[in-house]
Amino acid sequence: MKTLLYFEEYDSQLSYELRNRKDINVIFIRADKSRRFFSRKYLDKYNDFYQFSYESDFEQQVQIFKNWLNTKGYKIDYFLNDSEYYMEYSNKIARALNLECLSEQQVKWVRNKVNMKDKFREIGLKTVEYRPVESKRDILEFFKEMRCQRIVFKPKDEMNSFEVYMIDSIEDIDNLPVEITPDKYMVEQFTNAHEWSIESLVQDGKVLDSYLTYIPGSTIKASINGGLNCHMQLIHYPKFFKENPKEYIQKIVDGMNLKNGAMTIEVFVSNDGEIIASEMGWRFPGCQTTKNISVSRGFNIFDTLIDIAVHNPVTLNYKKEITCPGDIYLPNKEGKITMITSIDELKQVPGFVDGEMYVKENDVVTKRRVGTDASGWVMVQSASPRKTMEIMRNIYNNFVINTEKEQREENTNVKKRSKND
Repeated sequence: MKTLLYFEEYDSQLSYELRNRKDINVIFIRADKSRRFFSRKYLDKYNDFYQFSYESDFEQQVQIFKNWLNTKGYKIDYFLNDSEYYMEYSNKIARALNLECLSEQQVKWVRNKVNMKDKFREIGLKTVEYRPVESKRDILEFFKEMRCQRIVFKPKDEMNSFEVYMIDSIEDIDNLPVEITPDKYMVEQFTNAHEWSIESLVQDGKVLDSYLTYIPGSTIKASINGGLNCHMQLIHYPKFFKENPKEYIQKIVDGMNLKNGAMTIEVFVSNDGEIIASEMGWRFPGCQTTKNISVSRGFNIFDTLIDIAVHNPVTLNYKKEITCPGDIYLPNKEGKITMITSIDELKQVPGFVDGEMYVKENDVVTKRRVGTDASGWVMVQSASPRKTMEIMRNIYNNFVINTEKEQREENTNVKKRSKND
């Protein structure tokens, strides 16, 4: 029986699917600093993992791990990582064990957004203008080069729109609440082209299929303003696209010499169908987009990725009637929650598939300035994109979440109106 080494950042659906496999042995490894991202239930149930001390000497940690493997009599055949944050660290471990994985250069291409865009352009893909920055003066120079039109400031290697700021004026640059440390940040031109996401499965350097996700509202705007944040799986590629998404992804796979895994990429598409490469990950997408693909096509995409990782030949078999699932992040607010729509109410929504609430009444919530900040999520589906979008917009418009502060303000306003009457 073959043995797979899996770097586990948190208890994702992929973790559970790996534990359900009976045809392979799986060795779970983690970094000590990520323990807080695992649920208590999962930690209590599963303690079959090897833990690396992330801040300790790397070579020493690897040697200790090799000794542990020898003591257990384990021989590792394959490696799988689905962590964005630990992409560099996990692949470095795999290289030390002579396993198939990303090279140091490939990690830079799929992790560092400046290196990534450099490679996109080398491949022949269009990107917005961009530049690494080391000071506010660098930002100002770029802003002026863009004729003082909106630009975006962000870290080179963070996720979920963390520490991303839109800059519209010199004052915005002066007021950036970020200490600009060396080799960490970049700026790029803002585009009004529409945001999409393409998810793909790759085996032996060939794109097996690519799945297109429609994103109605900008992720960055959702992270800043708390607007509609949802994703919907499409059945067909839009005819106005100038390039076939699957063929587009194959260019990246060939250009970066990627072999076996899953890929996600955010792109912007202009009104005339031109695709602008933005940011990619050599992993499954976040949110519930991966589940959307499975529900839409009727296959287990997690199992499929595992088969790819252990070099089992993959044939994609879809259900006859492909649907359009969509997932929506539910609005969140700062403060003590006095009222919130329950999951039981959300289950009554037409086309409900799945959902989860992170927040309940009487919880004290601290808002986070990231694209994934939410009080929960809901997945729905229908046979048409239009209907699925209608359901998600209705959920967003009718979702109720009130705080203690809002309740006090409302009570005060009621008293004022009563007094005036």
